Amino acid sequence: MFKEAREIVKNSKSVYVVAHVNPDGDAIGSTFAVYFALKKLGKDVHVIMPSFSSAFEFLPGVEYRVENVKEDEYDLLIALDASDRTRLAMSEEDYNKAKKVIMLDHHQISNPYGDFRYINDLKSSASEIAYLFIKSLEVDFDENIATLLYTGIMTDTGSFNYSNANSDTFRVAADLLDNGARSVEVCKKLNDTMKEAKLKLIAKTVENMEVYYDGKMRYSYISYEEIKALGLDDEDSEGMTNYLRAVEGTEIAVYVRGKSDGSLKVSMRSGGNLDTSKIAIAFGGGGHPRAAGYTMRESLEVEKEKLIKAVGEML
Repeated sequence: MFKEAREIVKNSKSVYVVAHVNPDGDAIGSTFAVYFALKKLGKDVHVIMPSFSSAFEFLPGVEYRVENVKEDEYDLLIALDASDRTRLAMSEEDYNKAKKVIMLDHHQISNPYGDFRYINDLKSSASEIAYLFIKSLEVDFDENIATLLYTGIMTDTGSFNYSNANSDTFRVAADLLDNGARSVEVCKKLNDTMKEAKLKLIAKTVENMEVYYDGKMRYSYISYEEIKALGLDDEDSEGMTNYLRAVEGTEIAVYVRGKSDGSLKVSMRSGGNLDTSKIAIAFGGGGHPRAAGYTMRESLEVEKEKLIKAVGEML
């Protein structure tokens, strides 16, 4: 499965690892797990990663992240959890400095890139694929690698509640626990702890909630000004769709938030049979059937009307 990738890694000394922009738990967990694995193989390795939610600051290795490539050329780029090259958290110039590129992804709709590609949408997360990749490199799992991969899998499966958590996923998680994954700490930090400002954001999201199609669609918009007034940043204002979707009878939850760069990000979660990725792709984004998103290209009023209509047609 990874024979060609193993050869590329074997013949590489300088390596950069990167995931998508706006890194989530899966992006952070998978990239730094690969980072520690390659360190064990004696590679000169760095993780390129922009800012992320402070909730993940407890994870091992994150303090070593860099924002760009320092060399004029390097041997290998390993890209995780990015279905399209344009989604990578690096410049085109830094991408082109790589002699070889390995792409590891789990999205249903992907635009393949790189010299070696492994794309499997039956896997729960990039972290589950990274687990298989690291095993193929014959690297021993330690507490750090296991904790990072467990974090990625847990967050991308909604604490193993989503349909993407299948029997293989649980077997991988069990193996990670056997290898020292700090599951209790991960759960405490990510599920049972939040800033007071985040709690107020949840309240504001519910207050702004609009209901369509007899409760099957729930929509909420939060401006960047509202987010900033609470003392939160772009990364800490994620995750509101889960609270909207939890309401009984909801088939799709839509959370639109303003960002510091002036753009509007749309996050969608499906609680039923709706394929949110089809809507996201139609609007220039992507994702999974149950979780997808995109960035609005037109004004909020125009895009909102189009979105509500698209959801209605699917319903």
